[in-house]
Amino acid sequence: MVERIRGLIERFPENEQAIRHLIESDSLFDVLCDEYRQIAEELRGLGQKGDEYAAEEAQGLKMRREAVEEQLLTKIEGCKPV
Repeated sequence: MVERIRGLIERFPENEQAIRHLIESDSLFDVLCDEYRQIAEELRGLGQKGDEYAAEEAQGLKMRREAVEEQLLTKIEGCKPV
């Protein structure tokens, strides 16, 4: 489970408590975290290629990552951990 949220915690360390709470209690948040992790892995892989196609694909992935981040932040901001 920690691998699934590591990148998110690195990106939003101030929200670590809420992230940990949500990953255990909200199945949609869990799915979004997994998608966020997969996008990050794909971006790392494309960064190693360095060709024009990879750059275009990376741009699309960055846009997708921003959309997922927005959904995650909406859930984080609405979370009131115990």
